[in-house]
Amino acid sequence: MGKPVWVRYVLVPCLTDDPPNIRGVARFVAQMPNVEWVEVLPFHQMGSIKWKALGLDYRLAGTPPCPHGLLSRAIGQFRDAGCRAR
Repeated sequence: MGKPVWVRYVLVPCLTDDPPNIRGVARFVAQMPNVEWVEVLPFHQMGSIKWKALGLDYRLAGTPPCPHGLLSRAIGQFRDAGCRAR
């Protein structure tokens, strides 16, 4: 369809931060001419209250927030693959 797209990649420590995984996603996305931006979103715990209020088990409760260095590395990997990333 050729519609402009922004890809959002949620960076979760110990879940989606594996360098080979990020590299693979970046290579895949870089081939798509309609992708204008890749936004790497750092994981945080702000949504945990909603899960608790809904009475749902929050499986990421023990997951730490994403450190800045990890975020920088992931953005760099997307850029290295040819993506416009932030």
